[in-house]
Order: sequence, then C-alpha cells, then structure tokens
Amino acid sequence: MSHKSVSKLLALLAVVGLVVSLSGTFAQSFMIGGMYKVSGTNPNGSRYQGSVQISQNDDGSYTFEWSVGNNYSGTGSLQGNVLSVDWGDTYPVIYNVKNGGARLEGTWGNGAGTEILYK
Repeated sequence: MSHKSVSKLLALLAVVGLVVSLSGTFAQSFMIGGMYKVSGTNPNGSRYQGSVQISQNDDGSYTFEWSVGNNYSGTGSLQGNVLSVDWGDTYPVIYNVKNGGARLEGTWGNGAGTEILYK
C-alpha cells in the first residue's frame, strides 16, 4: 500500500470515528420543556388527564407543575434518557424520554401508577 493510500485510509477512519462519536452526542440531546398533555393511571386503576408545565432551571434541573384534577409540583433531574422527578411522594416519577423530549413515558407510586406526557 502506498503512502498516499495509507494517508487517505487514516483520514477516512478519522472521519468515521468523528461521525460515530458525534452521533452518540446527538442521540442524547433532548428538548424537554413547555406545556405537555398528561394521560395517566392511578395505582387503583382509575384514569386521569390534565397538563404539566415543564421548565428547565439554570442548574440543569427541571421544574414540573402538574394540573391533573389536583395541582402538584416537583423537581427533576435527567440522567441519560431517564428523568426522575421528586414530587413529595415516597417514590419519584420515573420517565423515559422519547422522541427527543416530545414524549415522556413514566411510572410513579413504585411502578403502580403510569403516566404519559406528550406535546
């Protein structure tokens, strides 16, 4: 293999490596915030609907303000694609972030309740 071929191969490998590393970065980029519709199930099986306003704070945490018949508030933190929200209960709401942040699928009440947030 000639010196030029080796140089081209190394350049190509460097570009491929950069693309692969950047794709991982972009995969973790979420746009979480704004008004979401809420659809959920209580631990007793009854259903509820409403809305939640999510705001990102300067420290990177998220403030949640639910209106689902009653009003609740909480503070969340994002780790990867999992958003955990302390809302004053024994167990937090645990959301999996989907569709870049346009949909959050969660459980609460130690998994007994479910909740979907969507724009």
